[in-house]
Amino acid sequence: MPNPPAPHGHDEDFVPRPCTVSPTRVEEFPNWDMPDGLAQTLSDRFDEIEAEFGCSYYDVATTIQSKVGGYPGWTQPPNWPDCACGRRMEHLLSITATEPGGGRWLPIDEQHEGTQVPLWRVEADPAVDDAIGHGMDMGDLGGMYFFFCPTCPGTPWTYRYDC
Repeated sequence: MPNPPAPHGHDEDFVPRPCTVSPTRVEEFPNWDMPDGLAQTLSDRFDEIEAEFGCSYYDVATTIQSKVGGYPGWTQPPNWPDCACGRRMEHLLSITATEPGGGRWLPIDEQHEGTQVPLWRVEADPAVDDAIGHGMDMGDLGGMYFFFCPTCPGTPWTYRYDC
């Protein structure tokens, strides 16, 4: 639809701008929501990684951006929902306020081939950096996280707002 109708009384900060989807398959790891004690057990290894590569495990483990699957990029303490069956629900989808303008999570079509810069230090072309993503404000750079239970009939779902 070339000119979709605008909602009555809308605020431009809450209407997404036109953008494209850049599917990029990545593997994420738990961040804030590691099992109890695991972060402490791995803290020496995390320090070694930061010393060797110049980036923190927490900066590259989980992306804070709109995505399907992976782990929520919590900005507040994790708040995983439980299904009525008692099972922790699985993360389905995140819609977040920001998209990365650089680093490991920069969309593949914004990365420059042949660069000798380590992937976690790659930056988007400044001409397109402001155009990456939908441009909506969601609280204080938070997002909406959607969860589902794949084992229950009817595939129950819920969400968490995180800002």
